[in-house]
Amino acid sequence: MPDFESGRLTRPQRRIAITAIGGYFVDGYDLLILSGALLGIVPEFGLGPAELGALTAAAFLGMSAGSLLAGPMTDRYGRRKVFFASMALFVVGSLAFLPAQAAWQIIAIRFLVGLAIGADMPAAGALIAEFIPSRRRGTYTALAGVAWMLGSVVAVGVTLIIFTTGGGPQHWRWALATGAIAAIILLFLRHRTPDSPHWLRSKGREADAQAAWRYATGDSGTAPIPPLSELASPNAGAGALRRLFRRPLSLVLLGMCIYWGFNNLYGSAILLYQPTLIQRIAVPGTFGPLLFTAATSLLAVVIGLIVCFVVVERVGRRFIAIAGTSTVVVAGVVIWAGFQSSTLVLVAFAAAIGFINGGTSMAFYAWAPEVFPTELRGRGIGLVNTVGKLGSVVGTFLLPFAFAAFGGGAFLLIAVLAAVNVAAISVLSIETKGQTLDEVQATAERRFGPAR
Repeated sequence: MPDFESGRLTRPQRRIAITAIGGYFVDGYDLLILSGALLGIVPEFGLGPAELGALTAAAFLGMSAGSLLAGPMTDRYGRRKVFFASMALFVVGSLAFLPAQAAWQIIAIRFLVGLAIGADMPAAGALIAEFIPSRRRGTYTALAGVAWMLGSVVAVGVTLIIFTTGGGPQHWRWALATGAIAAIILLFLRHRTPDSPHWLRSKGREADAQAAWRYATGDSGTAPIPPLSELASPNAGAGALRRLFRRPLSLVLLGMCIYWGFNNLYGSAILLYQPTLIQRIAVPGTFGPLLFTAATSLLAVVIGLIVCFVVVERVGRRFIAIAGTSTVVVAGVVIWAGFQSSTLVLVAFAAAIGFINGGTSMAFYAWAPEVFPTELRGRGIGLVNTVGKLGSVVGTFLLPFAFAAFGGGAFLLIAVLAAVNVAAISVLSIETKGQTLDEVQATAERRFGPAR
């Protein structure tokens, strides 16, 4: 009888993966809906660089806190409970924008919304990794990035519709509140999702593990489910946690944290400020920058689809990460060197956005859920995502100041940070393509030394 690593992909498994991936759609939608809303928020409240930085960083700070809190909860209480609670909190936060009348209120609500998104990521990543066969896992985990970009494209379209039909950017509250729609739909789609047999069996819940396995595989027989040898012994929590900070997992964790932290440091900043930066540098007006943002998001979707269905399972996660980050280095230098040329700025900006969202982020979504063992998967993803979102906090808060002080020189700094990231990936990463969850752990031991 085949297990999840070697069996065929069933319809229930595909549905479970899609409902998990949906959380990343909500994340992308939320970030880009704010990006357009800033065109109305900034003039209405007269925000300076400090207030603008606090507003844009608030959600990322919330995501960092949400991932840090939800990682252990995901491992202790299960993927399913966190899966539902996170989206319910997002609905509440999105609707809270409607009555907001002060900048501090918007900042507080953005933190709440970020808390919900951050909490969803460890559970969603763990469910995809634990339900999808190894030969298809990279595709489905990387599809989270495509979902993120589709969410951003839809957000730009919704913003244009609301601003056009409503009379202008002053209707930003309604734009931000629309995030609740996607989250409500996702809550409905998630109601049948079980916890994974991997996690259930690691907790000694054998009967529940059997039921979840049969649901996911469509098996109606009575034979016991096959061994899931990657599992730790039941209730290995305290001892297992120490493993995360010992070789080889400590070096795997360090590599993932550096990679995702730097990727978010510059990636989130230029993505979030894309309309306002393009407005100031190359395309005056309101709708031109929004249309350019939509175009770069669509480019990222195309690149991401190619990565998901052609590249990620053929050349692997590590190559995508190095190649995509190297492209960001080149794009940053081009923007700095050609700052007076609108054409060069637009082309380089499109390349940076396309390869961050369609390449480097895809590598992370495929990588992170695979490199940690079952009993530490939620904590591992949570810690890495916490560092990543802290990078977003720093980047989005500081970019307005860096741009005001250095102009095009801010993009040279981004190029330097991306170059450092390339070096870190080269030294502190392992390739996981085509490997079972067991084999990934063996690869880490070969690369960084045996477990200590």
